[in-house]
Order: sequence, then structure tokens, then C-alpha cells
Amino acid sequence: MANSLKYNLFDQLAQVSKALGHANRLMILDVLAQTACDVETLHKKLGLSIANVSKHLQTLKQAGLVVSKRDGQHIIYALSDPSVFQLIVSLRDVAESQLDSMQTLLLEHLKPNTPFEPISLKALKDSKQPYTLLDVRPEDEFISGHIPNAINIPIEQLPHKINQLQTDQTLVVYCRGPYCMWSQQAVEALQQRGIQAKRLTDGYPEWQASIQ
Repeated sequence: MANSLKYNLFDQLAQVSKALGHANRLMILDVLAQTACDVETLHKKLGLSIANVSKHLQTLKQAGLVVSKRDGQHIIYALSDPSVFQLIVSLRDVAESQLDSMQTLLLEHLKPNTPFEPISLKALKDSKQPYTLLDVRPEDEFISGHIPNAINIPIEQLPHKINQLQTDQTLVVYCRGPYCMWSQQAVEALQQRGIQAKRLTDGYPEWQASIQ
């Protein structure tokens, strides 16, 4: 009886693990950590087919990782609990510390000891230098939640609005989190215009988790 119960409990854990075992599902959770979305919005944000998004959402829902509610003609999906985001962070931490291939990718992306090396949330909080936070996520994600005092210029609008930015303070750019490429693209574009800019390691969900 005890062994059977133990197996059944671990089998439930395995169901959650299986649901996490696909890059597209992890990317869906990454977006849902920013804001609740319907299938059509996720399809546009991730470039996946609607059928593919729907299938992945059902797997995530069956594992208890997302919940849904109807809003008129749309079904809106969201993370079921803040602990789901913490689970993703833990998964990320293990992969970064244990997988050589992950470490190689991170080193190539972060370009240590160059202007593109990111600044951490802690270092930002401890900084004595004035800075302006720039959020380059889509507007709906910014409206759903953002780091206080940040300004929002979605990445695709940045080339047309760089001249509107104040250049007397360092711009600290953030997007969805550590694996979001937009912030690095923004820093590159800003530095090419002679604007001092840094990339924040984390995104809004990490900041939100840090104050809870």
C-alpha cells in the first residue's frame, strides 16, 4: 500500500514534468508569466499555429500549470499560480548550472566583459548612478504589469522613437526575462546611436517575484 501510494504520488509529479518537456510549452509559460492571453494572441506572439498553441495549452492545463476562463468570445489562459513561475526559474537554474551546452549558449549570448553584459536586479538596486528603465515588451504586457517608473517602447517601435529618449541618464533595458533577445537588440541599437545603455538580466516576472 505504502509503495503504491508513493508511486502514485511520484507519477503525479511526472505528469507535471512531462508537461514541461517541450520548448514550445515553456515559451507559452514564458509569455503567460507576462500577461494572460487567448490562443490567438499566443499564436501571434510566438509564431506557432493556432492548433499547435491549443494543443500545448491543453497539456499544460491537464498538468495544472495553467487555468482558463471565458471572456466573451475568447478563452483567456493564465498561469495557475505564482509557484508555476518559480518552477520555471528552478528549472532554468538547474539547466544553467548543470548543462555544459546551456553554459556555452549563455556565454556566447551574454558576451562577458563587453558592453552587452547584463546588470542584475540586485546590482541595479544598489546602483548610485541615475538611470531610466526601458521596457521593450509589447504594450499589452507592459499594461498588465511592469517595473515601477519604467517607460514602454515596444522593440519594433524603438528605431522610430530613439530620438524621443532622454540621453542624460543610462538606459537600463528589460524585456520578458533572461532568455528574451529584445533587450540585447535594444541595447545594441541604442549604443550605435551613442546612447549609454545596459541590459537588465531579469524581466518583470523576476522583479515581481523578488518583492513578494
